Amino acid sequence: MATINASLHDAITYYQCGGVDLLKSLSPSVVRLDVLLLRTLVAVAVVALSLCFLPTTWATIAQKHRIASALRSLPGPPGLPLLGNLIQLGQHMHDLHLWKRHLATVYGSTYAIRVDLVMNGSIVTNKPCNIEHILSTNCSNYVKPQIIQDVCKEVMGQSIFAINPDSPLWACQRKLMANMFSVNSFRKYMDSVFVDAADAALGRLDAAARRNDTVNLETTLLTLTTTIAFRIGFGRHVPEAMTTDAFHGLFREAGAITANRFTRPWYKFAGAVLPSEARLRTVVGEIDAALYALIAERKAAPVTPSAVDVLSQLLDQQRRGLLELSDTVVRDTMMTVLLAGRETVASGLLWILYCVSRHPAVEAKLLAEVDGVSSVDYESMSSLVYMEAVMKETWRLFPPTPLELKAAVADDVLPDGTFVPAGVNVEFSPFVMNRDPTRWRNPDAFEPERWLEPGFSPTDFEYPVFNAGKRKCVGQRIAMLQTKFILCKLYRHLRFDMLDEKDPTFALGISLFPTNGMAVKPVLRRPSSTLSTTPAPAA
Repeated sequence: MATINASLHDAITYYQCGGVDLLKSLSPSVVRLDVLLLRTLVAVAVVALSLCFLPTTWATIAQKHRIASALRSLPGPPGLPLLGNLIQLGQHMHDLHLWKRHLATVYGSTYAIRVDLVMNGSIVTNKPCNIEHILSTNCSNYVKPQIIQDVCKEVMGQSIFAINPDSPLWACQRKLMANMFSVNSFRKYMDSVFVDAADAALGRLDAAARRNDTVNLETTLLTLTTTIAFRIGFGRHVPEAMTTDAFHGLFREAGAITANRFTRPWYKFAGAVLPSEARLRTVVGEIDAALYALIAERKAAPVTPSAVDVLSQLLDQQRRGLLELSDTVVRDTMMTVLLAGRETVASGLLWILYCVSRHPAVEAKLLAEVDGVSSVDYESMSSLVYMEAVMKETWRLFPPTPLELKAAVADDVLPDGTFVPAGVNVEFSPFVMNRDPTRWRNPDAFEPERWLEPGFSPTDFEYPVFNAGKRKCVGQRIAMLQTKFILCKLYRHLRFDMLDEKDPTFALGISLFPTNGMAVKPVLRRPSSTLSTTPAPAA
């Protein structure tokens, strides 16, 4: 009992000291109330951390004991009884990816993060041979863990990002996403949707440049990608209310609260009284209200048989009874569209603009290549060889999806000899893998030229930015094309000066974004009033 009390004391201490990044975004009164409630709940339920969160069956407890025993044979940071490394995880949520890189340096490319009897721990591996085994060779044994579905259910619901291939909804959503994020889709919409969205963003950036204003690049890019996702995914223009800082902030806040649940398992039984959980319900409620309003609007409109957007196809299947699609499932699929077409693309674009602005020699080469393009069209995208190298190098350092988590269905052994007990979480980090000094020359340096060297072609398992194997991102090609197109449109008219020279910190969430947005000053290269496809003048 003394051990349990000591562990709980440490948990409260980390909570009070702001170890959870979310607390920085909440008011002091909310933080104090959360801590007070936590103290009260702990006082009346001392053993809750070890048992109350679990289905109290001996089989479950035995499995967790078996997992904990297996993980103790692996290197990893020392932990507390019962809690394992839960406290350290909470303390490092604000610098999670950098901490994981530090752990890989100290403990090697395969190590354990233990959470003992509170939750299932994790085997963390960053070896390409193990990644190939998990994502390809024995991929059927590695699925999305239940913890993702539990933690993310309010935000994602039954989105493809939270469910496994054995669900009929998974195949339905993947097919819809494959059609939406296809090369044919890009070619179909390039001269309308992509041009309109890019020109609208350019107009706003041009106006800011003329006024010598500072803009939040994150908001600008999220508005741009949201506009595209709505036109292609939902067959309509995005409502103005969904392009504001406030609406973008809802997604960021929901992501932060959700991510912190991974280190706050007491949310399961104390969620009804925790202010952070009340805030999550409010935030998700506002997002849901906007999405359900779109569903109701489309249902009330006359049916358009020729409509091919995702929302129209879902509602058509719902009307015809081809699948059991409730409005909730439709909403969850709409969230898939927004997460795939909005968040990850905006993240990828933001870090490219960031890296280019900090490396003048790279910027000069990139602008010269853009200026040499005769027209911004589908055919010209393949000629942007240096731009593609810049993109790949940026995503090496700043992968839009920096962490992947799976769970083992049955016992297994990884190629490096690591025993994997059934039920354990298995995670890998593209962020850490892509900065591994044993595999990358000058891993912290931004060197696009490395991608132009003869014979340099990392496999998907060595560079899993788009995942790999059967789970490889269906939208990889259109993501590359879309990114090239937008960059070409932007750089023909503008360049960007970063206002903060410090290395960025990272916000909690599914996609990689800076903690407090990214302030830039757009600088005119030529006026956007000449938004044509004629060649741009030299910088």
